[in-house]
Amino acid sequence: MKDLIVVKDNSLINASYNLGLVEQRLILLAIIEARKTGKGIDANNHLTVSAESYISQFGVARQTAYQALKDACDDLFERRFSYQEINKKGNIEHIRSRWVSEVRYIDNEALVRLIFSPAVVPLITLLEREFTKYDLDQISQLNSAYAVRLYELLIAWRNMGKTPIIALEDFRLRIGVSNHEYTIMGDFKKRVLEPSITQINTHTDIIAAYEQHKAGRVITGFSFTFTQKKQAKDVTPKAKKSAAKPKATKQEEQLDWMTADILDRFIGLSMAQQQTTLDTAEARLKGAKQARFKAARSGSVKQLMTEFSLDINEAMMTL
Repeated sequence: MKDLIVVKDNSLINASYNLGLVEQRLILLAIIEARKTGKGIDANNHLTVSAESYISQFGVARQTAYQALKDACDDLFERRFSYQEINKKGNIEHIRSRWVSEVRYIDNEALVRLIFSPAVVPLITLLEREFTKYDLDQISQLNSAYAVRLYELLIAWRNMGKTPIIALEDFRLRIGVSNHEYTIMGDFKKRVLEPSITQINTHTDIIAAYEQHKAGRVITGFSFTFTQKKQAKDVTPKAKKSAAKPKATKQEEQLDWMTADILDRFIGLSMAQQQTTLDTAEARLKGAKQARFKAARSGSVKQLMTEFSLDINEAMMTL
């Protein structure tokens, strides 16, 4: 499946909520449905998710998908999340909302139809540039709800490559661990944190690591660092000029939106920061690649970004 870009407002990604893996997948597919059909998301019209799309995207057995979606519908209406907003008076508002105002499963058609709640609609959008975007393929092989939530949490800080220290209780809430689950730190790290990191590093486009922070002997929070995986070096012999242009690989297609995201962030920097970023990126390169970078700097920023986006992204992380 191509061009399946999920877009969520960072307020929603930073919200505290508890969804099961199938429910998370269902909501993500509904967001994709809105984008593919051009219907958009509002609080009045249904979005439809088919069992076929679930099977195709997540590689599960047909009967498993039918039952999983049906069970997810039973629980999704009761799911709630919380987040904060600053109102016009500068006061913090603590908001609790349901995810959906209506959800239904149609047996004979193996379809789910849902309507997002009014509070969710403005938080999930396809248009705003400042929102976090990621390819659904990045989380397709994650089989833990905790891993999906942690990946979302991390890429909300993609422009920094690191998160601030997140207090333990806040972190547990954000990734959906309830108060009575994994109360012993050893169990929490063994069952939740470390498996999530392993899955993210194996199946997504980033490599992540965590650091624990203590008050005395007691762990009080965690912080995370992560880097973008390098694109595999192309060792394929160059085709003759008369040869047809090969079809873009999934990795190349993925790089397109990644490059656009990096370019957006680069353009948002001040002129001085842009100059520092390019100087840093150039200094890290060696030999012929450094020479190509120097030559490309005299051309357009877009062309420079096309060839050196990952190098520039790493340099931006040091600002």
